[in-house]
Amino acid sequence: MTVTTVQPQSEEPQVAVNVQTSGADETDEALHSPSSQKLDKCGADPLIFDAGKDVLKLSQHSSRTYRAFQTALATLFATLIIILPLSLLLTFIYVSWSRIPIAAYVAFCFIDPAIDDGIGRQLEKVRTLGIWKHINAYFCVRLVVEQKLDPAFSYIFGVSPHGILCFTGQVLMASQDSGIDDALEGITFHTAALHHVMKVPLFREYLLSIGVISSSRNSIRRCLARGGGHSVGIIIGGAKESLYTNRGNRRLILKNRKGFVREAIMAGAPLVPVFVFGENDIFQQLDHPLLARLQRWLQHKMKFAIPVFYGRFGFFVPRRTSPAVVFGRPIFVEKAQSPSFDDINKTHAQYLAELHRIYNKYRPIYDPKGDDLVII
Repeated sequence: MTVTTVQPQSEEPQVAVNVQTSGADETDEALHSPSSQKLDKCGADPLIFDAGKDVLKLSQHSSRTYRAFQTALATLFATLIIILPLSLLLTFIYVSWSRIPIAAYVAFCFIDPAIDDGIGRQLEKVRTLGIWKHINAYFCVRLVVEQKLDPAFSYIFGVSPHGILCFTGQVLMASQDSGIDDALEGITFHTAALHHVMKVPLFREYLLSIGVISSSRNSIRRCLARGGGHSVGIIIGGAKESLYTNRGNRRLILKNRKGFVREAIMAGAPLVPVFVFGENDIFQQLDHPLLARLQRWLQHKMKFAIPVFYGRFGFFVPRRTSPAVVFGRPIFVEKAQSPSFDDINKTHAQYLAELHRIYNKYRPIYDPKGDDLVII
């Protein structure tokens, strides 16, 4: 995958487009795609990173059998959090000799130091598995980076919206074919997941293998303290925001979420707002007043949400979408061990302003039917 800088003949700003090509014809086609032409009119010079050439070819495959195969893989991927622990439970019930080792493993899941060490157990062998090409082809995520990031810094990426399962984030992190390694060259991106989720048997192994860490303060601080580009992606709205996931809905729980700003100032880590266009369109939340009240009560008492959702065909089949992940400009902060409320509030306001800016700038391209952004 290479980065090509395009110098238009007109006076429009230049656009750097990341494409993987094998000839001039393919390059010309990629640089003159509708999305690229619209980006030329955005008044900026973003870097655009698409999936690799092999992934793009697979996404255009017309065979019904192959597309059904893609759909099955995407559905399996979407339900890993259910399938993996359930398979372990069934093994425990029906395979008697496995009960002691499984019990020991489950106990280990709660005391494993990797949960809070800020590193995880990322395995490149997992990220290079051939299966990811097909999953990436189902979604074809595009990355738009407004400003190339210096790998000498460690960053906090504030990611919105949460969606049902942070699906786009998983697709990006799990595979080298997604383009994330090129978009954030020299930066090691660790997504922060709910601490309780990092204890779910088997599913946690998958998360650790793709570089996910716990969202606890200790884990985030240890990750940022490593320096050398080790950075954290935090889905700011958290599980509560998943309850607002519906097609066209653009409500974000950010108004009083300021802990990530405090951590950024304490670490001296620049803040980068990230908006994922299309995340809320992958699944649909089942909307019923009584269900909503029960979900809010459970979220308040148990500190995590239980969304009831569906996708294609009324089941857990994710919709075939093409999400666009836009990385805004970094907000640099002055390091302080005990940041004042004024400093936190000022930086938080800057963050929200930058998030609004990238949303309003790119919505006409990637989400023309989306609602206005609402911060709650």
